[in-house]
Parts: sequence; C-alpha cells; structure tokens
Amino acid sequence: MFDPALHISLECQVTQHVVDLLRREQLALQQADISAVDPLIQEKTYQLQQLAQLADARKQWIATLGHGLDREGTEKAFRDCPDAAAAWMELIDLAKTAVQINKINGLIIDRHLRHNQRILRELRTATRATALYGSDGQHRPISPVRQLGEG
Repeated sequence: MFDPALHISLECQVTQHVVDLLRREQLALQQADISAVDPLIQEKTYQLQQLAQLADARKQWIATLGHGLDREGTEKAFRDCPDAAAAWMELIDLAKTAVQINKINGLIIDRHLRHNQRILRELRTATRATALYGSDGQHRPISPVRQLGEG
C-alpha cells in the first residue's frame, strides 16, 4: 500500500542527498579538483535514478486517484494527506535548490572549458610559430640566431 507521507518524505531525503552532492561537486569544481568530481557524478547519477523511481511510484498513485500528473493534480491528491502536503512543499523547495546549484555548477564547468580552450588555442598558435624542424628534418629557427657577444 502506498503511504503518501512516507513516500514523499523519502523523496525529500533522496533530493536532499542530491543537493548535498551538488554542493560537494560545486566545491570540487571551484577548486578544479577533477578527481573528486568523478565519484560525485557517479553517486549523483545513482541518486537521480532512485529519485526517478520514487517519482514514478508517486505519479502512479496520483493517477489511480484520478488526478492529473501536473502540479495541480498532485496538490489535489495531497489535500487529504496534510503530512504529505507539507513534505511535498519541502520537496518542491529542495528541487528548486538543486536546479539552482546545478545551474551554477554548469557555469563553473563552462568557465573551465572556455579557459582550457583558450589555453589550447594559445598552445597551438605558439607551436605553429616556433616550428623547430622543416620537412627535411633540419632545424629551422624562426628568428635569426644571435651569437653571444653580438650587439
């Protein structure tokens, strides 16, 4: 039997865990600690799968009550379950927090990506400008070589 209050409370717990993972991910991104990001992504993926299963069960319960699966239908389903309604509002707040943190993390990733792309462009330009060997395998300095003591 589906217990709405218990179920939504569990969704809140999993969503809070996702929020915590996103915050840890943000810290690792800010510190450019990429090795710390990989395990967080794996755990986040697992938690999001759990959350999707919980949401599917909730939606199935709401559908059996004859309500729509939108926010209005969900709120109608929880009208007779005040504990579930309160947990539902908490879940919505947690989801908003997760979305905000995830957007910030995306901006941080984008900033790192643009930085790395700029460095790669500079390295490619520098590599082309300092071609050390010609097609015949002979050293070809770009600028005239000055000997020590030359003015």
